[in-house]
Amino acid sequence: MVLAKNVIAVAIQQGAHKNSFIFLKHYNKFNRQGYINGIYPFSIMMRYIKIITFLGLIIALNAPAQSQIRVDRRIQITSGSCDQCDLSNVRLNGLKLNNANFSGSIFNNSNLSGGNFDGSVLTGSQFRKALLYRVEGKNVNMNNANLTNATIIEGKINNSHFIGTNFRSADLTRGEFINGNFQMAFLGRVDATNTNFENSNFTKAKLNNIILSNANLNNANFSGVSFGNANLSKASMINAVFPNADLSMAFGLKQEQLDKACGNSNTQLPFGLILPLCNGKESIVTTQNSSNSLDQAINDVEILLKANRSNNSALYKRLSRIRQALLNSKRTLQR
Repeated sequence: MVLAKNVIAVAIQQGAHKNSFIFLKHYNKFNRQGYINGIYPFSIMMRYIKIITFLGLIIALNAPAQSQIRVDRRIQITSGSCDQCDLSNVRLNGLKLNNANFSGSIFNNSNLSGGNFDGSVLTGSQFRKALLYRVEGKNVNMNNANLTNATIIEGKINNSHFIGTNFRSADLTRGEFINGNFQMAFLGRVDATNTNFENSNFTKAKLNNIILSNANLNNANFSGVSFGNANLSKASMINAVFPNADLSMAFGLKQEQLDKACGNSNTQLPFGLILPLCNGKESIVTTQNSSNSLDQAINDVEILLKANRSNNSALYKRLSRIRQALLNSKRTLQR
């Protein structure tokens, strides 16, 4: 970058004054009004925050974000603001945004690995294909953010808000999102293997094609959630609630997992599985559609039996066993 040649380093950090200061070592680019003994008050520098961010943060960061994942602490912004800043395609390893406002900012294809977002506002921000390896944060507001194809492996963002956030195809493996608010979020095709979502709220979220293998879903709320083709193998569901949820197309789900969770009469399950009602009474949770599908399957098998009674004895025996298994399942559901 041509302009970056005029700046050696930028360190944004919390100073002794409550408003914080921005210290600049430079050649001649900012030797202008407001410069006193090498220090700019934060209030003065607010006018140039986007320019400073672009010039300062670009130093040694203009290599492609995908080139490596290196966690080294570089920059700290405390109680600052840079809403709608464009910080895409840069390396910002170890970036600390403590109680900062970066709402609407763009971090697409950037590397923020090892950073910390404690108390920051990142609503509507763009993190498409960003590297957020081992990023941490508490009380972060990422409502309506876009994290499509982002890598958040081993991230720890607890007690935070992700309402309406788009996580499509993001990698959240081995992460920790305890007490997260994921209401109406989109987590389609997300890999959340071994991820901890304990006490999180997923009301009306979309979890189609998500991988939740070995995930911790204890005490989570999945009201009205769609789990189309979701992988729930070995996921822990102790005290998880699934009222009005659709689990009918989920796979890897075992009865012992559901025995520790609960739902309501509108919860849809894979064939043959049952779920306790959340009012404390054991009950089979099924739908009229499931019952109708079972009856239709029995009818189809009986038609095949009539057509193959004398043609193929081996096939006839196999169809007979299938019919008997379907009838047994129907009796179980009717108890």
